Amino acid sequence: MSEIRPGLVLADSRLESEASAYLQRRLALFYGVTLAAAAAFYVVGLFLMASHRGWGPHLLLHRSRIVHLASMAVAVALLAMLARRRLRAGVLRFLDGFGLFVAIGTCLAIHAIEYEFETNAMVAILCLFVFARAVVVPCSGRVTFLLSLPAPLGLLLVQLSHGAVYLAPGVAAPHFAHLVIWDQLILLLAAAIGALASHVNFGLRVQVHEAMRLGQYRLEELVGRGAMGEVYRASHAMLKRPTAIKVIRPDAVGPEMLRRFEREVRETSRLSHPNTVSVFDYGRTPDGAFYYAMEYLDGMDLRRIVEEKGPLPPARAIHILAQACGALAEAHAEGLVHRDLKPGNLVLCRRGGMHDVVKVVDFGLVRDVTAAPDLTGTGVLCGTPETIAPEVLRGEPATASADLYALGVVGYFLLTGKPIFDAATALELIGHHMHTPPVPPRARLAEVPEDLETVILRCLRKEPSERFPDAGALRAALLACAAAGRWTEADAARWWRDHAKGGAPMASPQ
Repeated sequence: MSEIRPGLVLADSRLESEASAYLQRRLALFYGVTLAAAAAFYVVGLFLMASHRGWGPHLLLHRSRIVHLASMAVAVALLAMLARRRLRAGVLRFLDGFGLFVAIGTCLAIHAIEYEFETNAMVAILCLFVFARAVVVPCSGRVTFLLSLPAPLGLLLVQLSHGAVYLAPGVAAPHFAHLVIWDQLILLLAAAIGALASHVNFGLRVQVHEAMRLGQYRLEELVGRGAMGEVYRASHAMLKRPTAIKVIRPDAVGPEMLRRFEREVRETSRLSHPNTVSVFDYGRTPDGAFYYAMEYLDGMDLRRIVEEKGPLPPARAIHILAQACGALAEAHAEGLVHRDLKPGNLVLCRRGGMHDVVKVVDFGLVRDVTAAPDLTGTGVLCGTPETIAPEVLRGEPATASADLYALGVVGYFLLTGKPIFDAATALELIGHHMHTPPVPPRARLAEVPEDLETVILRCLRKEPSERFPDAGALRAALLACAAAGRWTEADAARWWRDHAKGGAPMASPQ
C-alpha cells in the first residue's frame, strides 16, 4: 500500500503547461487592470492640465501625454500578445517583470516631466501598481519584492535629480530630506506588504495544488459524490493515463468499514478479465481518508442508457450480458462474489477501438467466500434491493448464484426498460423478491425472443439450485439464443457515434 507524502509527486509537463496557462491568464488580467487605470489617469490628468493651461493641441503634444499614450500602446500590444497564442514560461516571466517596470517607469517619467513639490499622489499611484501586481500575479514573495524595488529606487533618483527645487530660497534643506525619507519608507513598506501578500496567495495556491494530489495522481475533476466519499477523474504523474480515484472519507465510515474497503481493493486487483475494471493502486491521505485508483471509463452505465434511450435490442442485450458473465466467471473462480450487481455498476464503454465493451465496476460489497467472518456484520443486509437474491434475504450466505440472479434482473431491465417488480418501498420490493414470480419479459414487451426470455427467467428462480450452475453455463445459454451475434461492431460503432455523450464516473462512491 502506498503512503501519501506532501510534494512526493514528480514534475509533470502537463502540470507545467497548466501553470503557464494560469500565469498567462493572470498576466492578461494585470495588463488589463493597468491599462484601465492608465486610461483613467490619462483622462483625469488631461482635465487637470486643461484647467490650468486651457484646452488646445499643446495638451496632446505635451511630453507627459506622449509618454502616457506610449505606455498605454505598449499595454495594448502585450494584451494582444497574451490573447493571441500560448507563450512559453520564460517569455511569461519576462513579461511579468516588464509589465510592472513599464507601469512604474511611466509614472516616474511623468513625475520627472511635471515635477512638483507635492509627491503624495505619485507615491499612492506607485503603491497601487505594486499591490495590483502582488494580488493578481501568482509569484513568490521574494520575486515580488525584487520586482517592486524600481518604485522606491526610481522615485529616489527622480527626487535627487530635482533636488535643486527644494534648495530654492525659502525652502529648508532638511524638509527635502524628510520628504525623501518618508516617500522611501512608504514605498518600501508597500513593496514588503506586496511581497507578503504574494507569499500568502502563492502559498495557498501551492497548498491547494498539493491537496489535489494523491500519491502520483493529480485530481482533475469531481465526477461523483456519495454518502461515504467522492470519485474524481485524475491522471498519473508519469504514465499520463486517465484514472478514476475513489476516496472514502474517514468521518463517514468506521475502522471496520475501512478494512472492508481495503479488502475490496486487494481482492478486485486480483482480477484481470478485460470486462472487470482494473485497479492500479491504493493508499491513505495524510488526514486518514482511504483511496484507490482505477482505470477511467469513457462510457455510460446501463441504467443511464436504458433510462435515456429505452430498452435495448435483444442482440445487444445478449452481447452485454455475455461479457458480464465472463467477468463474473473469473471472479467466482477466485472465490469472489460481487453481491452488488445492478445496471449502475455495469459501464458500457469504448476500449482499444472496440465499442460496447462492458466493465463490471464497484466491487464495494465483494466477499471472499473462502474467508470468515463477514466484515459487514451479522444481520446487516448487503446488496441493492432492486437486484438482491431471495436466499440472501432469507439470511443464507451470498454465493455465485446470487450474482446470477442479479444479472438476470439486469437483463430483465435491459430488455423491457422496466424494473422486475413495481414497488413503492424497499420493504415491498424485498417481499416481491422473496415470494412473487416475475412477470415474463414478453408480457411487458412482445419483441423479446422466447428463447432469451427462458434464459432470463431461469436466472430469476427463487431457489439457487434451479438457476444456471455457474456464469459460464449462463454465458453459453445466452450465446445459444437465436439473436446472439446479430449485434455487430458496426452496429455498436454507429450507436456510439449517434448517442455518446462523454465519460462516466468509474464507480459510485456509495
